[in-house]
Amino acid sequence: MAHEREVLRLYFKGLSQRDICAATRCGHSTVSNLIKAARESQITWEAASAMQDSDLSALLSPRISKVSAYAQPDLEKLSKELTRAGVTRKLLWHEYCSSISDAATPAYGYAQFCRILDRHLRIDGARMHLTHEPAQRMFVDWAGDSAEVIAPVTGAVSKAWLFVACLPYSAYIFAKAYFDMKQASWLDGHMSAFEHFGGVPAIIVPDNCATATDRGQIYLTCINQTYYDFATYYQTAIVPARVRKPNDKALVESSVLICERKVLAPLRDERFFSIDELNCAIEKRVAKINDALFQKREGSRAEVFFSEERDLLGLLPTSRYEITLWKRVKVSMDYHVSIDTQRYSVPYSLIGQTLEVALTSAEVTIVKDNQVVAKHRRLCGRKGQYSTERDHMPPAHQAYDTQWTPERYRRWAASIGPETLAAIDAVLDSKVIVEQAYVPCINILNLAKGSRRELLEAACKEVMSRGAYPTYTLIKNTMAALKGARRIELEEGTDQPDDLGDAGKTRGAAYYRMSGGSHDDN
Repeated sequence: MAHEREVLRLYFKGLSQRDICAATRCGHSTVSNLIKAARESQITWEAASAMQDSDLSALLSPRISKVSAYAQPDLEKLSKELTRAGVTRKLLWHEYCSSISDAATPAYGYAQFCRILDRHLRIDGARMHLTHEPAQRMFVDWAGDSAEVIAPVTGAVSKAWLFVACLPYSAYIFAKAYFDMKQASWLDGHMSAFEHFGGVPAIIVPDNCATATDRGQIYLTCINQTYYDFATYYQTAIVPARVRKPNDKALVESSVLICERKVLAPLRDERFFSIDELNCAIEKRVAKINDALFQKREGSRAEVFFSEERDLLGLLPTSRYEITLWKRVKVSMDYHVSIDTQRYSVPYSLIGQTLEVALTSAEVTIVKDNQVVAKHRRLCGRKGQYSTERDHMPPAHQAYDTQWTPERYRRWAASIGPETLAAIDAVLDSKVIVEQAYVPCINILNLAKGSRRELLEAACKEVMSRGAYPTYTLIKNTMAALKGARRIELEEGTDQPDDLGDAGKTRGAAYYRMSGGSHDDN
């Protein structure tokens, strides 16, 4: 269903069927049938984007007819096989007929097979001069050569890779260096190019790199989700060049070569101690390239761009695109999904299902069938943290979760005494997130076990009267001190019995201070 939705988006954006076929990797008949079905159903893009995949498929599928009643030969493969010694059209036709396993799908006859193959060979061998329209396309690629940046403190040398963007109508070039060629650097290069050009082109033509396409997925739409969302945000389309077809992006290949020869090569012996310093030097070199006069046309890249192309670019959004990374996760039995060692809740009815997650620097959005099922603030720091919404819990878990509240701790403390209540209030009020005070509160209240309620109340009174913060350790030590003082008072106030005489008694200090006792020294 992903390719159908993408075909509709590009169609309503105004792209031609040829560009839609290139962007989605769909056949011309498939694209034509989808567009025809959309017209017949009189659906708008706003309505289609809001529909679930199943509903949109049910709306369009009955209107889509079969592409062809005959099995289609692989013309690219056949054209290559013909170049091999001893291979004839008759042989290829026999192999084509024997490869058809579905009896319900007939094969072309030999004459029609030869016509189709000859027409493909004529078209495939044709060459033409490409005429570009202003502000229509932007080619992007990474340069093969790299520059070097030296860390000012350690002296470590890091490679910097050059991102190159080119507008084919004016041949206007933009270049910027990055420490890697990952998704974040790839998208930042696009945004920096848009800001340098002052607008957005209608189509972006990248290579089939991993940051642009899903190499590991077998989809008709091969653009990866992050790149697709980026294009949607800037209201542009992505049309990757064909695999192993450098002629599709010859202009950016030549622009990369120019940057390698006229930007990176002259800077090879210079020392740069930051990426900003390197980019400043690159910007000056690229400006000279854009200002240089053409050899075979009038003016320069900069003159053609500013006079004929810049005003035709699409408008830039008010803010930059925030890079979103997509992951697929499975909901565990505790109705949470694990993302970067942190756990986020989803409705418990989704337990065991696989969902898609959109990650930004501040937010986690969990999606099922193009519908958002949960949103959380992204957790960071300590591993294993939980972000749980009460509405995602089963009813029994919600009831259990409501048992422990600040009011319950206060009622428990009030049953012991007003001083204990004052101490618990102080602990609860000291935490910005009140749940962080639950463990200290329960530890303090558990000190009342074993007939020690009065002792806990006295210890809380003592701690609060001194203006100290009532921690568990301080209250526990205060209780021990009060208990020891009471024992001493009890021992000092108890009279010893006289019927045992001197047996079992210890002589006090007064005995040894007697000046004239009647006792013997012997």
